[in-house]
Amino acid sequence: MSVKVFASQMKSTIEEIKRNGDKVISCDNLIAYLNEIQNSTQDEPSTIDIEKYKADLQNWVDANKYQHEGRLEMFRSVITAGQSALKSSFLLNGGSAAAMLAFVAHLAEFNQSKVSEFSDCLIPFVLGVLIISITSGFTYLSQWFYASNSAKCKKLGFVFNLVCIFLGLSTYGFFIWGICRTYTAFHLYS
Repeated sequence: MSVKVFASQMKSTIEEIKRNGDKVISCDNLIAYLNEIQNSTQDEPSTIDIEKYKADLQNWVDANKYQHEGRLEMFRSVITAGQSALKSSFLLNGGSAAAMLAFVAHLAEFNQSKVSEFSDCLIPFVLGVLIISITSGFTYLSQWFYASNSAKCKKLGFVFNLVCIFLGLSTYGFFIWGICRTYTAFHLYS
């Protein structure tokens, strides 16, 4: 108990005694009252204890702040990696489709009978571009649902996230399928 609190309590007790009509306080009664206060109150925390508590509290605040910043940085890196994966898949399939289209256009000038075989090689690449474009849209929906405070929306965002991962990986499958189909067409061309 601080000195000010003690003084305030002592003053209010004396004022109460005075209001009750007593003009004199017996020394024995005052000593008994002070003994009661001394025995009933807990010791004040020391300055060292208070400073230790403040330091522990500051450490806890700093640890939570750094943990939050770490999670935020991890989230940013995941978003960046996802965007890179989307771009690379788009470039793989889109570039391959453009190259095959240019090749088929050039082939049409010299050997029109082979155009249908090579134009079929375009299908997996074009499907890969379509799927990665759809994946980009689902990525937006996934983040939109995650931003909601509703538990149902967060679950839906998680589902969309899984769909995005599956579709994104499938575009690499379309690229491999297109490469194999193109290789077979070139192998049969000779």
